[in-house]
Amino acid sequence: MIVTHTGVSTHTGGATHTRVSTHTGVATHMGVATHTRVTTLPLVATLVAVSIVVGLGCSDPDRVILESFAQSGSEGESAAKQAQFRRGRALAGECWTCHDLAGSVKKVGPSLLGLYGRRSGNTPDYSASPALIGASVVWGDRSLAAFLSNPAGFIPGNRMVSPGLRDASQLSDLLFYLRHVTRPGAREAPANESR
Repeated sequence: MIVTHTGVSTHTGGATHTRVSTHTGVATHMGVATHTRVTTLPLVATLVAVSIVVGLGCSDPDRVILESFAQSGSEGESAAKQAQFRRGRALAGECWTCHDLAGSVKKVGPSLLGLYGRRSGNTPDYSASPALIGASVVWGDRSLAAFLSNPAGFIPGNRMVSPGLRDASQLSDLLFYLRHVTRPGAREAPANESR
């Protein structure tokens, strides 16, 4: 008897984990299988399983944002925006260690929901450092680029523990991602869309 199990789980940060394995065993009359060998199916089978889940749109929390790119501009322009968004999302993985995107989980750093246009040190339900409050910076692409490339240099005395992201291309990708994903409601399907 060969039974294939596929398990897929998605985390808030957007990572999808898939496990596909084949179990070979002999079933007893009591309905219990005795497994004699466990092997992992080839990478192709794993990729197919992930493609099916992603294709159904049920595993990517950024599906709505990515679909919005497909509706704006030419096919090439859409593909370029999706690629930049995905590169930025990959870079943002480290951000989620200290920051929440939904505004519902208390972490060491402030929630990034509604980041753009917000004044530094002015996050609801978060006690910011005196340095961030005193800096009175309004977050946008320019101020975030300066801060994220050198947090201690841009606002001395802030509590963000990061050496900074100095690669201009990576910084651009991260800002592109943050600009889209931190907008309140950005990950929600429009009310008239039924899924």
